[in-house]
Amino acid sequence: MIIATIIGAIAFLPSIALNIALALGAPLGAYAMNARYKVIPPEVRKAFIVPTTMQFVALFVLLSAGHVLPEIIPFMVTRILAFFFALYLTFYTATVLFSTAHKERTVMGSFAVVTSICYWITAFGTLPVGS
Repeated sequence: MIIATIIGAIAFLPSIALNIALALGAPLGAYAMNARYKVIPPEVRKAFIVPTTMQFVALFVLLSAGHVLPEIIPFMVTRILAFFFALYLTFYTATVLFSTAHKERTVMGSFAVVTSICYWITAFGTLPVGS
């Protein structure tokens, strides 16, 4: 489970980096939002604050559930959040894979698939083994 956690965390980093870069005005729009913009307009950049923050929380939950980081929040809460983020990332992966933008679908879709699978492995790894 720890290996899946680390792989998932590493595969999640490009998504976090992309959101930060887009919020700062980098011309990477081909990898997000169905390539609607080459450079995200300044008024839209503020919308990247919440998803980026949520991604950092999801990354922390993954690493905490996988016992890579110390448990700061109760483990039952971590377990619930691990399943929540696994489900959320599954839906996110579906939206990326159905994107009309080729770069978003192939590059970010690959990372999303790996991350989603690793989140599920880690989430199921938090369940108690039969008595």
